[in-house]
Amino acid sequence: MTTFIALLLASLVRADEPQQYRDPEITPAERSHWSFVPPKRPAVPNDKTPNAVRNPIDNFIVAKLEAAGLTPSPTTDKRTLIRRVTYDLTGLPPTPKEIDDFLGDNSARAYETLIDRLLASPAYGERWATHWLDVVRFAETNGYELDGDRPQAWRYRDWVIRSLNADVPYDRFVREQIAGDILAAGQDPKKVPDLWHATGLHRCGQVHVVSGNLDSETGRQEVLTEMVTGVGSAVLGLTVACARCHDHKFDPISLGDYYRFQAFFANTFFRDVDLGKDEEKEALQRQLLQASIKLSPVKKQIAEIEAPYRAKLAVSKKAKLDPATRTAVDTPADKRTPEQKKLAAGAGVILKITWDEVLEILSAEDTAKRNALKVEQDRLEAELPELPPQSWAVADDKSPVATHVLKRGDVRKKSGVVKPEFLRVLGDSDGKPKTRLDLANWLTRPEHPLTARVIVNRIWLHHFGRGIVNTPNDFGTRGDAPSHPELLDWLATEFASTGWSMKKLHRLMVISATYRQTTTGALSPKDPDNHMLGRMNRRRLEAEAIRDAVLTAAGTLTPQVGGTSVRVPLEPEIYDLIFTEGEPTGLWRVTPDPKQHTRRSIYLFLKRNVRLPMFEAFDQPDTLNSCAARPVSTFAPQALIMMNGPFAQEQSKRLAADVLSKHPDQAGRVNELFLRTLGRFATAEELVDCREFLARQTEELRVRVLARRSIAPPADLPIGIDPAQGRAFADLCLVMFNVNEFVYIP
Repeated sequence: MTTFIALLLASLVRADEPQQYRDPEITPAERSHWSFVPPKRPAVPNDKTPNAVRNPIDNFIVAKLEAAGLTPSPTTDKRTLIRRVTYDLTGLPPTPKEIDDFLGDNSARAYETLIDRLLASPAYGERWATHWLDVVRFAETNGYELDGDRPQAWRYRDWVIRSLNADVPYDRFVREQIAGDILAAGQDPKKVPDLWHATGLHRCGQVHVVSGNLDSETGRQEVLTEMVTGVGSAVLGLTVACARCHDHKFDPISLGDYYRFQAFFANTFFRDVDLGKDEEKEALQRQLLQASIKLSPVKKQIAEIEAPYRAKLAVSKKAKLDPATRTAVDTPADKRTPEQKKLAAGAGVILKITWDEVLEILSAEDTAKRNALKVEQDRLEAELPELPPQSWAVADDKSPVATHVLKRGDVRKKSGVVKPEFLRVLGDSDGKPKTRLDLANWLTRPEHPLTARVIVNRIWLHHFGRGIVNTPNDFGTRGDAPSHPELLDWLATEFASTGWSMKKLHRLMVISATYRQTTTGALSPKDPDNHMLGRMNRRRLEAEAIRDAVLTAAGTLTPQVGGTSVRVPLEPEIYDLIFTEGEPTGLWRVTPDPKQHTRRSIYLFLKRNVRLPMFEAFDQPDTLNSCAARPVSTFAPQALIMMNGPFAQEQSKRLAADVLSKHPDQAGRVNELFLRTLGRFATAEELVDCREFLARQTEELRVRVLARRSIAPPADLPIGIDPAQGRAFADLCLVMFNVNEFVYIP
C-alpha cells in the first residue's frame, strides 16, 4: 500500500511539471516534396516555333503548349502593348504623348527602350510597393478595437518604394527587413536610417492595444505570432502559423519547429529610433509654441462654455451617492480610512463627467458656439507640425528571453525551452544560429528551396494574372503544384545567379513573346482556364490603380514621391465608423493642402478598420492577413461609387473642363477624351453615339436650368460653353470612367 501511494504521488508531481515536447520525425517522402528541394537549373527546351520565342521563358511555355497540341496566340498591337506594360510596371496609364512616341518609333529596340524608361520611373517603385505591402499586411493603424495611429509607419512604406526604385537586390531587400537593426549596430542611426526603416516589416501586423487590462505575456505572444507569420508568409510562402498550436496538419512543420523559428524573435521588441537633428527639434519646439498660442484661447473658450454645465452635473451626480460614499468623497484623500478609500475609488466611475452628458444639457446657443470652436480647434490641430523624424523599427533587447513550446499556443501551457533553429524540412542548421541576421543569411542563400521561387512566382502573378504556383502564399503540400515546374526553377536559379535583380526579372518577363500575346480568341477545351498561357490574360486594375488612372486622365494627379501619408476628406457616414471612447471630433484630420488629396493612392493614409469606400468596393485587402493575390469581385456598389461617388464626380468635371478648353470641335474633344481614358481614338460608331448622348444630355440639362434646378457644372468652363454643355460633357467623362476598357489591363 505504501508503494502504491508513493507511485501515485510521484505521478501527480510529474503531471505538474512541464512535459518535454518531442518533434515527430520528418520522412524522406515529406522531404521530397518539390518545394522543399533546392531548385536545379533545367535545360531550356529546344526552339521549335521560332516566331513564338523571344527568350527562354517562351521556350518553356511553347514546349508545354505544343505537347498539348496547342499553339500560342499572335502578338498584340503596339497600342495595346504600351497600355499593358505601362500599367504593369508603373500602375498608371500611358499619356497620349507617350503612346504617340512609341507608335512613331519604328526602331528594332522601341519596345526595349520603352521598358527601360518605365523601370527607371519613380512610378515603378510605387506600383510594385503596393504588391509587397499587400503581402506583409502593411497598415498605418494598430487594428483591433481602438485601431490607434502609427504616425511614423509611412517611413517603412517609403523605404520599400525607394528600395524597389533603386533595384536593391532581393537578397539584400530581405536581409535588411529581417535584421536591419543588427546590420546597423555600432553606427549612428542618422547615417544609416534605411537599415532601421527596413525592420518595419516586423511591425506591420496588428497590435492589441486596448484601454482595459491585457495580460502582458499574452500580448507579447501575439506580437511574436505576427512577426513569425509575416516572415513565414512573405518570404517562405508557407503557412507556418498553422503550427502555432499543434503540429502542422499537412506540412512537415512541427510545433517545435514553429517555436524554434519564433526563438529568432524572442529578444526583438518595437523601438522608435530618434533620427531628428538638434536644429530640427528646436524648430519643432518653436512651431509647437506658436501653435499652442493659437490653440490655447480656443480650448479656454470651450472650457468656459462647459464649466457651468459640468458643475451642475457634478452636483447632480454627487447627490445620487449614498451618505457613506458621499462622506468618503468629501473627506481629503490623506485622511480617508481604508474603507473610505475603497468607497471613493468606486465612486470615481459614477462621478466622471463625459462629453456626451455635457452636450446633452447644453443650450442651443452654447451648442452652436461650442461647435464652431471645435471646428476651429480641429483646423488648428490639423496644421500642427510633423513629429520629429523617428524610424518605426525593432531592436533586440540585451537580456535573453527564453522561448517555450506552447501547447495549443497557450502561454499558460509551457513545455520545454527551445533555441533558434531553421525549419528542419528545409535543411539542417549550419552551426548554431542565434540571431535574426543568421536567419536572414539562411533565407537568402541562392540554394534555399523557397526564397527565390516564392518571389519569382509573386512577380509572375502580377504580370500574367496567375502564378506559376497558383497558391502564392502556400508552397506546402496542400498548395497547388506549379503549372510549369521547370520554368519556375529556371527563373528562380536565373534570378539568384544573376544578382537577385527584380528589375532584370521584370524585363525578362515583359520582353517575352508570351507576355506580348493578344488576349482575344477562344480558349481551347484542352486548357479552358488558360493555365498553359496560350494567350494573355485580361486583368482588372486594383482599387488604387483605378483611382490613379482617373486622376491621370483628369490631369489632376500630384506626382510628389514619398512623405507623410495624406488624409482625404471622408463622407460623414464613413467618418461615423471611426471608433472612439471619447468625443468623435478630430478623429480624421484632413490634410489641409488640397493638392495633396490627388496624390497617388499608395500615399493615402491606410486605416485598418475604416477603408475608403472606393478601395473597399474594389477589393483592397483588409490588412489583417497577408494578401498575395487580391480577389476580383463584381457587384452593384462598384458602379454606384464610380458613377455617383464624390471623387468620380469631381474628377469627371475636372477632365471635362480641361478637354473642352483644348478643342473647339466636338470630334476633337471626344477623341481627346478617348485617348486620355482608353489610350485610343473613338471609332466612327462611338463618335456617333457620343454626339447623340451629348445632344440629348445637354437638352435635358437645359430644361433643368430653366426650372431653376442645380446641375453642378464644371468650374472654369471656356468661353462659348454654357453650363448645360459643360455638365453634359462631364457626364460623358463619367461614362468613360465606367467602361470595362478603362478598368481592365488589355
